[in-house]
Amino acid sequence: MFDYNQIIEFDHGNFIQIDIELEPTFPVFFGYDIEDHFIETLQRATHKHSVDRLFLLTDPFIFDLFGGTFFNKIKQTFPATDIYLLPRGETCKTFDVLQQLCDRLVGKGVSKRSLLIAFGGGSVGNITGLAAGLIFRGIRFVEVPTTITHQTDGMLSNKQAVNGKYGKNNFGLFHAPIFAWADTRYTETEPLRFKRSGIIEGIKNGFIDQKEFIPFLERAIRRKGDYSSQQLTDLCFKLIRSKLEILKKDPTERHYGIILEYGHTFAHAIEWLSKGALTHGEAVSFGMKIAAELSLKLGYIDDEAVSLHYRLIDDVLALRPRLPEHLNPSNIFNTMVVDNKKIGRDVRYVLLQCIGRCKKEQGDYLVHVDDKIVQGVIESFFKKMSPESTWALNH
Repeated sequence: MFDYNQIIEFDHGNFIQIDIELEPTFPVFFGYDIEDHFIETLQRATHKHSVDRLFLLTDPFIFDLFGGTFFNKIKQTFPATDIYLLPRGETCKTFDVLQQLCDRLVGKGVSKRSLLIAFGGGSVGNITGLAAGLIFRGIRFVEVPTTITHQTDGMLSNKQAVNGKYGKNNFGLFHAPIFAWADTRYTETEPLRFKRSGIIEGIKNGFIDQKEFIPFLERAIRRKGDYSSQQLTDLCFKLIRSKLEILKKDPTERHYGIILEYGHTFAHAIEWLSKGALTHGEAVSFGMKIAAELSLKLGYIDDEAVSLHYRLIDDVLALRPRLPEHLNPSNIFNTMVVDNKKIGRDVRYVLLQCIGRCKKEQGDYLVHVDDKIVQGVIESFFKKMSPESTWALNH
């Protein structure tokens, strides 16, 4: 088990290689202000199979912040480099955008020897990875995540997807990058709201698998987001390690690794229905609270475990979004019916047995729960979150 109390110094410009416990696997190169080493790393990764064309995929906001300099550095070594700007956020994860992207790349001469670089957050990473998996039945790509969410969670997966008419990530495949490049300098400029949203998945890892990670988070999280570069890099590294501890037990993400979806059945519906009003992390914060309340309702955990969810999320992290007014228990439940973890006709849930361990039923971490119980818990949660409720007034 990784020692989260271990202090690791990350010098500017130096990076480490983190081996990912996935099938197929890929290396992650991690550090602070390491961009100058990207080209040589890319050259080493492709020297056995040369690159004929390279395509940098990003969004206009990230391009203005970091992409111009990054693109020019790449083009000096790889002259046959083009750039493609994607719509920002979840709006790029559609079939229309995917088809336009694939057609544009084919029209520009992409081949089996070409390489795509996803430079941005999770949405850029998802659509780039999916396009790479589909074009000519699979070409190479590299992940360069620029957000805390994507550096510490999203990139640590081979799952690529777009959204559909009825829900989030309904259509996708598994396709691994040749490597990922995580430079925490990019995350320093993230607004506080997005920093908090990125840390929430690490809190989740503590709830589901690593009780001993929680005391570290309580010490390391800064409510106002005033991290030094060293503090932010150390926190991101340990958030990565917390997910890797789970992936070591299930590199396929299909068995034990399904516990990483704790709260996400609710969260994906909330995020989808919020129509951009909530970040992924904010939706997950709601989803985990509902999952905890459901675990309590079924008698798996006690009030203290539920209270820990609210204390870590609301007080320690200070992530306190409001539920959009147009959301209601009925439309959330109906959207969950098409959740991407659905097996057979029913939706099943990752629930807690206790802090640090998930409920296992008949050898499966996806638990069946009667629809009426689930609906009742969601309704109770909405009443608790309403502005006029006693709980909301006191929090």
